[in-house]
Amino acid sequence: MTKPQQPVFEAPGKAQGGPPPGVAVGGNGRPNPTVAMKSGIEGREKEFGEAVGVLLKTFADTMPYVHEFNDALVKAHLSQIQFCKNHGLLNEMVADDDQRMSPMLSRVRKAIEQTGNKELAMIAMFERTSCFYQMVATYHSEPGKRVWKSPFKLVLEMGTRIGQFDITEQDVHDLWLKPRLKGFAKQLGVEINITETLGEDGMITCELVS
Repeated sequence: MTKPQQPVFEAPGKAQGGPPPGVAVGGNGRPNPTVAMKSGIEGREKEFGEAVGVLLKTFADTMPYVHEFNDALVKAHLSQIQFCKNHGLLNEMVADDDQRMSPMLSRVRKAIEQTGNKELAMIAMFERTSCFYQMVATYHSEPGKRVWKSPFKLVLEMGTRIGQFDITEQDVHDLWLKPRLKGFAKQLGVEINITETLGEDGMITCELVS
């Protein structure tokens, strides 16, 4: 039986928290001990096993460098950014990405206007998009604030060494990440502040402007 989906957005004032997915709740709000626990992968066991196999192969790939779980996705982004830089298409790239996200962002904006809950904008840009969480390992979330580590350093270093890239991590931040997120925020009807200069640790902070 397919597990029912959790609501994507909640109006402000509604109780937050609760048990994790897969935990049945009784009438007193506590986990129901008479209902079996679920992992969330029921019905997709084969697919899950194949995904774990791919992850293990990636971790075992140590030539010419020790690969990370997100290498393919990171390299795809960097290749696109490098191509657009080479051909003077960086502004068009960001505008196209902005337009491509409009169907989803416009729905979220309506929810924000109906509820007044600007946190929905942050959820839409981060937690609810696999484009973010499949690429970022180090990540922290709190109301109105997201902190994560830029995922591009390793692949950039390896690719630059053999002539694949001539952009820096700061270039990626300035030319792609900041304008992209600010474009999303504008569509959502909110304003955000993003780290301007990456430090040695590569940490980035994005905050809602009250």
